[in-house]
Amino acid sequence: MMQPMARIPFALLFATFVVPVLFSGCSEPKFYPTRGKIIVFAVGPLTEGEIHFRPLAKPNLVATGQIQKDGTFSVSTPGHGEGVLEGDCQVEIVVNPASGKKPIADRYGSYSTSGLNYTITPREENFFILDVKKAGG
Repeated sequence: MMQPMARIPFALLFATFVVPVLFSGCSEPKFYPTRGKIIVFAVGPLTEGEIHFRPLAKPNLVATGQIQKDGTFSVSTPGHGEGVLEGDCQVEIVVNPASGKKPIADRYGSYSTSGLNYTITPREENFFILDVKKAGG
């Protein structure tokens, strides 16, 4: 049986060395700059819409970006600034054209059907070229 005085050094050692190690892995999430270009197969760059990157680890931290006239995009995460959370992401492309005629297949408008999955890695910039099919194609 342990003496009462022997428990104090053990508790002190536990609090000093073990507890900090248990919490050392709890750090702020890391976000990395992410850009790219969307090309519609046999047509050229997608010239409108919005792109969304949803991290699998934290689906509520969706990064979004406007698609420019040349098909390029850059995304940011609300409350965290430029970039996307490190790790695996599902991607969707939302296009609501004024003309009513969709330039890309409907499947790209949903995370569950787009088939667009990318991994954000710790680097100065993650750059992706997304090749998508046109509507009806």
